[in-house]
Amino acid sequence: MKKLTAAMTKYLPALSPLRLIILITLLLSGTPLLAATYQECLLRTLEEGNDNLTLGEIKAFCQAEQTAATDRTTSERPLPEEKSTPESIIPVSYADLFLMGPHKQNYILLYSHNKAPNTTPYQTNSDVTIDPNEITFQVSLKFPITSFPIGNKRTYLMAAYTAQSFWQAYNRPVSSPFRETNHEPEVFAIYPLDMTIPGARRVYLMGGFVHQSNGRSQPLSRSWNRLYLDFVVEGDNFKISLKPWYRIPEEDKDVIGASAGDDNPDISDYLGYGEISGAFKAEDHTLSFMLRNNLDRHDNKGALKLGWSFKVPFIKADNVKAYIQYFNGYGESLIDYNAAVERIGIGLMIADWL
Repeated sequence: MKKLTAAMTKYLPALSPLRLIILITLLLSGTPLLAATYQECLLRTLEEGNDNLTLGEIKAFCQAEQTAATDRTTSERPLPEEKSTPESIIPVSYADLFLMGPHKQNYILLYSHNKAPNTTPYQTNSDVTIDPNEITFQVSLKFPITSFPIGNKRTYLMAAYTAQSFWQAYNRPVSSPFRETNHEPEVFAIYPLDMTIPGARRVYLMGGFVHQSNGRSQPLSRSWNRLYLDFVVEGDNFKISLKPWYRIPEEDKDVIGASAGDDNPDISDYLGYGEISGAFKAEDHTLSFMLRNNLDRHDNKGALKLGWSFKVPFIKADNVKAYIQYFNGYGESLIDYNAAVERIGIGLMIADWL
């Protein structure tokens, strides 16, 4: 209505008050003045209009109406689709908005069985009995902080938090405690790379700082800090990550059991200096893996984690799948970093890599 009034002011500058009232009355009474074309407007106004309007005034009114209609069509027309640019390959969650999204896999294993639970850390407490059956779950989220240009590319600064918990839910004689929870906050940057790899639609480099701790006091305290690089290749149905890291050294403890100093100076001997991980999707099935090794020929230690997630008919949500996970090796949790673990579990995947 504002645009129509403005157009009438332009085309009908000398319209008398009486004739202006007549035109407005015709408009409000439902007379189809807002015709699809200028000619239709003239014909209908002549047929249904008032005799007090001159032909010149009717023409001016119809011209004003068509101008307003053209403006409405232009404003309502959808914008043309933005062409693909180097920045458009960055996922939405990396954009300059506070959008929280999944970082690592998010899952819950409603039943997981550890073949030989590590009881060494709890030997000082004779009342603790470790149940080989647990509920284990992982929650991992990330969000953007800011972005800045490097060369002709935009680099995205991100923050993330991952929590992995091992819950003795079936161990009722000791009140079903949480046996271990690992907290892993990190800050990292994402830099898109100009690389052409067959089948890949996104190649980027991540680099950052990560702290991991179980948040406990002595003698169960475990923690370490790392700097890492992560070379990632993603396609429509796969994701591969090559992630080396460097552990930031800590001072040795002056006295065993003291709170200050390195809680686990030999952790790199068990968790190594990096990992390779990835996932492959085929229809409703996703297979994932993680490989880790200390690259020590004489005292070789490492870990293997395999996952299989798949859709099940009775789960309607697209992002919820059945999930089976197998782990064998060292470092499944910080409290077990120096103990070999073999575990298999089944549950639900809430947010997968693909």
